[in-house]
Amino acid sequence: MTVLALAGSVLNIDGSFLVVFISIFLLIFILNRTLFKPINQVLDERERLGAGRMSEAKQLLVAYEERLGRYEQQLQSARAEAYQLMEAHRREAQAARAETIAQVKSETATQIAAVREEIAKQTQSAKQNLEGEARAMAATISSQILHRPVSAGGN
Repeated sequence: MTVLALAGSVLNIDGSFLVVFISIFLLIFILNRTLFKPINQVLDERERLGAGRMSEAKQLLVAYEERLGRYEQQLQSARAEAYQLMEAHRREAQAARAETIAQVKSETATQIAAVREEIAKQTQSAKQNLEGEARAMAATISSQILHRPVSAGGN
């Protein structure tokens, strides 16, 4: 019986239970106010800053990619414009070259025609001179062979 009597006294709820209960409740209240609440605030602030920084980093990355895309687009546009400008200059140069070649060909053809005409005149003049000299030589040779004067006119 003594064991049951001792067991009953341990399980009896008396005034000390109420003191322990109030002490625990008061300790929880004090710890929440002084320890857990500031720690939770620090942890929340840390989480907020971490998430804020991640969000800010993501925004900066999006802005960077957007700027990079615009830069690449402007660069591509500038290259295309430069290629078009180079192509226009090349076409102009080819047209000027073709015009110069046509002009030189025309001038050359004119000069060749003038030179041919001059050569034809010189040839005709040379033929007339040679013909006159040949008649004179023939007359001289004939007069020496025949031992009498022969006219250079060929009569």
